[in-house]
Amino acid sequence: MTTRPEVLGQLANAKNNYVLGLSALALFATPDAHKILECQHASFGTYSVDFRQVALLLRVDADREVAVKEFANMLLRALVKEGFELIKTYAEESGQSQVLKRQEWYQFARLIRNCLAHDFRFSFGRHDESVLPVSWRSRTILANMHGQQLPLEFFGYVQAWELFRDFQTFVECDMR
Repeated sequence: MTTRPEVLGQLANAKNNYVLGLSALALFATPDAHKILECQHASFGTYSVDFRQVALLLRVDADREVAVKEFANMLLRALVKEGFELIKTYAEESGQSQVLKRQEWYQFARLIRNCLAHDFRFSFGRHDESVLPVSWRSRTILANMHGQQLPLEFFGYVQAWELFRDFQTFVECDMR
């Protein structure tokens, strides 16, 4: 069984990874990023991966835009999916599943997590349709969003950070 301090530590790691990723995005946006990366590499075990591919992507504005967008999507996916799975497992193991499901943000978080896991598209099953619409803060997920892409204006960096903070608060407040 995962303890509360262990889950809080895992959530802190997920948060740190998100911040590291945001710092990488900031570096990618600098004009000289490609020059720095051209002669860098990562070595692990018997492998060495050079960063020329990344440098080439950053040289061309259109390529950089796509690469940075996909990297940002990965960051959102990792923060929300990992955070949600951590608190879901913690709630199950600590007998708080029903407490978790009663959180005002739970259904919203579950649907966003599923959307992020399915290529940033909303996909609702019968159970999902039965709980819609769901709201969290100033955002509402509606049934007519089925099949639609998740716009970053609807759920982006700010919302991911705030939702993740709700996850942390849930564990910190342990309702047992």
